[in-house]
Amino acid sequence: MKLITGLLALIALSSFTVDAMASNDDYPGVHILQYHHVSDSTPAVTSITPEQFEQHLRYLKDNNFNVVDIEQAATWVDEGASIPAKTVVITFDDGYDNVFENAHPILTEYDYPYAVFVNPDLLEAHPSAYMSWQELKTIDAEGATIVNHGQTHAHLIRRKDNESEAQWQARMKQDVVSAQQAIDAQLGEQPKYFAYPYGEYSPALEKLLKDWGFKGFAQHSGAWSQWSPTTAIPRFPASGRYANLETLAVKLNSLPMPVTHYTPADPLVSHSETRPTVTVELSKTEGMNTNALRCFAGSDVLEPHWDSEMQFSVTPKNDIPMGRSRINCTAPSTSGGYHWFSVALIRPDSQGNWPD
Repeated sequence: MKLITGLLALIALSSFTVDAMASNDDYPGVHILQYHHVSDSTPAVTSITPEQFEQHLRYLKDNNFNVVDIEQAATWVDEGASIPAKTVVITFDDGYDNVFENAHPILTEYDYPYAVFVNPDLLEAHPSAYMSWQELKTIDAEGATIVNHGQTHAHLIRRKDNESEAQWQARMKQDVVSAQQAIDAQLGEQPKYFAYPYGEYSPALEKLLKDWGFKGFAQHSGAWSQWSPTTAIPRFPASGRYANLETLAVKLNSLPMPVTHYTPADPLVSHSETRPTVTVELSKTEGMNTNALRCFAGSDVLEPHWDSEMQFSVTPKNDIPMGRSRINCTAPSTSGGYHWFSVALIRPDSQGNWPD
């Protein structure tokens, strides 16, 4: 995707700069950063070097961002509290050993809390790649929050051949609930936060998480706010091609978009849905320049069709790719910055599969 290229092109045409961005008390939000590897010898697509990571933290400090632990952020959002301006949560998926070796010392130096979503089965089966329970206990004692990424890191929404609904639900319970039990057994009771492997979720999986008392964290972008579903909380990827500080600054200074409903609610579309229409309903438009609202599908800029004063629709100009993609929508704020909303999409191949 060339989503950020398109977004930066739009920003270049507007009258504000990153330095002029400001928070808006009417649109409180938390910016969650998502990392995987912190290393210069791991796959580039999911990695950030220790030097780049330190640059990210230095940017947060130099620009007076408020880095808080994930539980504090959840409390503010759940209670509808006033969220301090420029609030950030740092998260890592998978619990790789290089987070302990390379990221933890830098985070300790900056005195920044963070969360690590782990896969208990995988860390025990592959001790050379993942943090050990002892290392997780160490960072837990020093301010990290250890949370749930499932047992297997599988494509949970992908059904097995001839798998019944009851069988799928039992498999989900084993993957999610037993992972929480393993984490709690090792570290004491931890918050019931679950990060979807690959960021893949569905209404059926969301319902199970809600029934089991979990919050769900995904990988589509945007600020976590009162408008975020508790089982589809957005995060901003900050590794690989998303590690660039220029584009990261735009995201960190973005504002939530007050979306009350959108379709498709299920990211998994059919193979034949090559250009799915996204429809978004807003709760308010005050403070947003809706005339300048634009959406991005890959490198394409999409102008919305306003179905009503509070609802717009966009349709991709070209076929969406096989696998995971996103349509991101932004609208300038009258107080500076951009309101940002993202819709996750997954298009399978003709056999119902898609790449990791």
